[in-house]
This record gives sequence, C-alpha cells and structure tokens, in this order.
Amino acid sequence: MKIVERHVKIFIVAMFVTASGLLIYYPFISVKRKIRVTTIDLERLCEVDVSENNWQYVVIHHSATDEGCANSFDRYHREQKKWSHGLAYHFVIGNGNGSGNGVIEVGNRWKKQIHGAHTANKDLNQISIGICLVGNFEKDKGPTDNQFTSLISLINYFSKKYNIPISHIVKHCQVLQKGTACPGRHFPYRQLINKISSLQSL
Repeated sequence: MKIVERHVKIFIVAMFVTASGLLIYYPFISVKRKIRVTTIDLERLCEVDVSENNWQYVVIHHSATDEGCANSFDRYHREQKKWSHGLAYHFVIGNGNGSGNGVIEVGNRWKKQIHGAHTANKDLNQISIGICLVGNFEKDKGPTDNQFTSLISLINYFSKKYNIPISHIVKHCQVLQKGTACPGRHFPYRQLINKISSLQSL
C-alpha cells in the first residue's frame, strides 16, 4: 500500500512540475505568435522617393472577389478600365488566395504619391488613401484575422503620420457618390474604429 501511495505522490509531483513548465512557457508561445502576425516594418514598406501627398482620409474597400492580388487588379484596371495608372488603390491586403494572408501589397499610385481611382468622388480621390482587402464581405464573412490585423496596423500608422482623425477613416459606401455596398455588410467597421481609437489613446 505504501509503495502505491509513493508512486501516486511521485506522479502528482511530476504532473505539477510539467504543468508549471507549460504555464511558464505558454506566454512565450503566445508572444511569438503575436509578433509573427503583427510586426510589420511600415516605415520601410510605405517609404517613397517622391514628395508625399497631403493625405487626409483613408477609404476602405473589398475586392468583391474570392481571390486576387495587386498585380491581377492592376491588370484588370489597365486593360478593362483603361486607367493609365493601373491599380485603383494604394494598397491591397491579401487573403491567402492570390497573395499571402494579411500581406500588404504596395501599389504604384502610392509609390508615385498620386491620386487613387477607388471612388467616384474625384475630389476625395486626390486626398484619400485607398486600401482594398481581397474578399467579398457582402456575401461571405468579414476579413481574415491576418487581414484585419494588417489593416489596423496600416491605418493606425497613417492616422498618426498624417494626423488623419477617426472621422476620416471611412468605408467606401460612406463616400458621397453613387450607391455601393463596399466593403460589404460583414466588414467589422465598428470594431476597426474602436481598435484604432484605443491605440491612439495609448
């Protein structure tokens, strides 16, 4: 009986030590995952070789497609829309179907610091940064976690750099123009604004 009790005690101690080790190690696992997803060198990514525009708004779009990337949208806008500057947006954030999940692609309009073609409001296009997330958030669920994290990081960066107020971070459908549902009814706009607001209050 004593031998059994001794084995039970040894087993309990071993389990406690193992559990303690996992509890100590777990935060480091979590931190590594967060760093891998959220660490983006935005200064380097958004660096340009020309004078920067006086950006005053951010307009959020979805591609209304299941897949795509900056190159495919650029080709469509050049060949079908006949836009000489190509890609209508300044940035495209991939969903894993065409470009990496959460990967931020920089468009030629940003590199040249020229107007977008992402809304029907030409005046707004001159002073707004157009960001398109790949996906159809009207019929499907919203952006992937990686897309949303990248979007938050990018908008927070621009908001601080160009002093863009929260009220100037808008969905495409909020622009005064012809009707559109973009970026779709399932886009978590309120969650985005709340997150940006909390980051700016730090």
